[in-house]
Amino acid sequence: MVALSRRQTHLPGLRSNMIVLLVVALFCGVHGGVDLTVTERATGSAVVNAVVDVITQSGVFDNDRLMLRRIAYAETKDGTADNFNFRRGGGIWQVCEEGYSF
Repeated sequence: MVALSRRQTHLPGLRSNMIVLLVVALFCGVHGGVDLTVTERATGSAVVNAVVDVITQSGVFDNDRLMLRRIAYAETKDGTADNFNFRRGGGIWQVCEEGYSF
C-alpha cells in the first residue's frame, strides 16, 4: 500500500492538454479572439450587433428601441452598401465629427 501511495500517477501530456483547453475556451468567448467593437474598418451585422450590445449593457440609454441598430442599417446597410465608403467619414453610422459636438 505504501508503494502505491508514493507512485506517481502522472498522465503524460495532461497538463499541456488542460492549458490548451483553457486557452481555446478563453478565445471562444471573444468572438474568435477579435473584439469587433474596436476593429478598424470592420463592417457587417456582427460588428453593429456587437457595438449595440456594448452600448446597451453600459446603460447609457434607458430604452432606445434599437435605434442605433436601425440607423446603421438605414444609412449603410451595416457598412455593406454598394455606395458605402469609409473615406467620407462617419463610419457605419455615417455620423460626422460635427455630429458629436452638438
